[in-house]
Amino acid sequence: MNTMRSVAAYFASLILLLTVQEAFVHAQERTEWHDSISAASVTAQTARVVRSIERLETGVKGLRSVVSPLGEGDIIRWAQALPGVTTGADGSSAIYVRGGNMGNNLITLDGIPVYGYSHILGLTTVIPSDVIATASLSKGGFEGGLGNFTASHLGITTRDVTADSLRASVSLNSFLAGVSVEAPVGRNMAVLLSGRISPLALEYRAAKGMLPDMLGMDDFSAGVGDAYGKLVWRPRSGRTLSASAFASGDRYSFSPDGDSEDSMGWRNRIGMLTYKAEGEGRSLWFQASVNAYTTNQRQVKTYRGELNDLSLRSEMVEMTASAMRGRSIGRRFSMDYGAKLRLATFRPGQVASVSNESRTVLVSLPLQLRFAIPDRLDIRAAAMVNSFRQRNSFYIYNEPRLDVNAALRLRLSRHLSFEATFDRMNQFYHTLEGLPVGWSIDMLVPSGPRILPETAVQGNAGLVMEADRHSLSVAGFHKAMRDLVYYMQAQTLFSGALSSWEDHVDVGDGLSQGAELMYEYTGRDVYGRVAYTISETTRENFARVNEGRPFNARFNRRHVLNATVQWRGLSATAVYQSGHWENGAPHRYTMHIVGEEWIPEHFFGINDFQMPDVFRVDVGYRFGFSRWGMRHDVSIGVCNLTNHFNPFMLYFDASTETWKEMALLPILPNFSWRVQF
Repeated sequence: MNTMRSVAAYFASLILLLTVQEAFVHAQERTEWHDSISAASVTAQTARVVRSIERLETGVKGLRSVVSPLGEGDIIRWAQALPGVTTGADGSSAIYVRGGNMGNNLITLDGIPVYGYSHILGLTTVIPSDVIATASLSKGGFEGGLGNFTASHLGITTRDVTADSLRASVSLNSFLAGVSVEAPVGRNMAVLLSGRISPLALEYRAAKGMLPDMLGMDDFSAGVGDAYGKLVWRPRSGRTLSASAFASGDRYSFSPDGDSEDSMGWRNRIGMLTYKAEGEGRSLWFQASVNAYTTNQRQVKTYRGELNDLSLRSEMVEMTASAMRGRSIGRRFSMDYGAKLRLATFRPGQVASVSNESRTVLVSLPLQLRFAIPDRLDIRAAAMVNSFRQRNSFYIYNEPRLDVNAALRLRLSRHLSFEATFDRMNQFYHTLEGLPVGWSIDMLVPSGPRILPETAVQGNAGLVMEADRHSLSVAGFHKAMRDLVYYMQAQTLFSGALSSWEDHVDVGDGLSQGAELMYEYTGRDVYGRVAYTISETTRENFARVNEGRPFNARFNRRHVLNATVQWRGLSATAVYQSGHWENGAPHRYTMHIVGEEWIPEHFFGINDFQMPDVFRVDVGYRFGFSRWGMRHDVSIGVCNLTNHFNPFMLYFDASTETWKEMALLPILPNFSWRVQF
């Protein structure tokens, strides 16, 4: 209790100090960035990646230009095509960045983490493109104030609503139908509302008759949707107060064979209040939020004549308060500092009377300094002190950790720059990864005496060459990871072991190193991009996995190649990824089903079964027209044009007691139609 009071007192004092400083800030008209792309070169420019130190950024047009199963791209599809990024199963939204686990990535919506980010069984993300202004991927040299992750930050910034008249749009694509409305509300106020639902179950029933062998399921039903709302008030120039809320839900039920039924679902509930103030060389930012993430799963399976029924539930509720202050010191120096307080309650693996409740407090104090000489030199250094505390029925756990980030960009000549970054990051929340698609078996748990905070130390250096319409970057990285979490029951689809998850988790180390290349050509009507990564990622020192010996990390793909070409409205993308090794526990492992346990033969040990290479070609065509005062944007295409069998998941068939592969993404036509009025 004394600790909580001290934290609250510190935070209140900081907010008071920043508020006093804000009283002396002079208002200055904020200049908004507007898209000035000419109509003749829209296609080429929309895909262009804006690059800074270890940070790649694009606008909503760049996201929508990516060919995907939905008919329009999203932030995950865009990120999966960048260097340093490896995907999970083909068609999924899982990403693995520079050797980290899937749960080591941070995905945020206006700075708030989105823990359940996948939609449509991983085909897309839960954030509708109608609300997005920009998206960025950072793989190193992280900005001060970010924390509680070790691999990458995938940041989504929503639109800065400035409506002076009613605007609306209706969209329909291969798997989602949505509507978006933007309108003024009173003086200096505007509102943005967006919602989507999915007819996925109806589409499955229609496709099942045509592609029965490829889909690999006897029955399937789904309920998918999301909603977003944002109210913005500008009391005067340079001041913005906004309130926003986001909710999404995914619920699925499927039968892989005639004797079983599996159901799963996950939900996000986020509310946030944000205040921004900007003046001459000064900025102030406050944010408070509530974030609830829930997963549910149930399995009814008949095995050897016995009916087994298992249900599990996991949830996490996090309340956050943040304050950041920025100021310029002269023409070349700037400084940012502040504080963040996070209070969270975890209830992982609830079954019957087992709740596994624990409460955590995470206090972070960031400081960032920056020195810049325009067009010559940019140096950034940041440090953040973290104090983490967990309390449950059995113990109290305290852990202080320090994050350090640094980035350098030096222009060597007119067309050549040198870049280098260093990061030491700590993560206090962990994801017990299950199936490779990010389904509800993936469970959030906090650090404690048996599972220490994960740590990653990374260095990266390379060259960036830019000349007229060409851009080329080549870099190498080395990353050492400690106390990584490995969930040994990952291949068990719905397991009672989750209720006693700490007994099935091992902790060890990891090492990843490799090189990344990205080339871009931006012409008047033509855009091309090639992203290539060669890397090797291993895990070792896991006492109960492979007897502590090194083994391949999950989805360790040595070669990853993505190539995209756009000409006017036409686009084509080719993807190649090396086949990864499947890892189970050595030799065989126990399947847990209520009423009985048995030991099926999976893959006979570590690195004994290699999945096939992933190869996919996607093509699309985009065009627009105006009719009756409305703007129509249409996209049509085909995913996996060559109909290459890329396994989506492995599942255990109880009727034959064998493991089978299932593909989610056969050759798949897609479309997207958006009407704006």
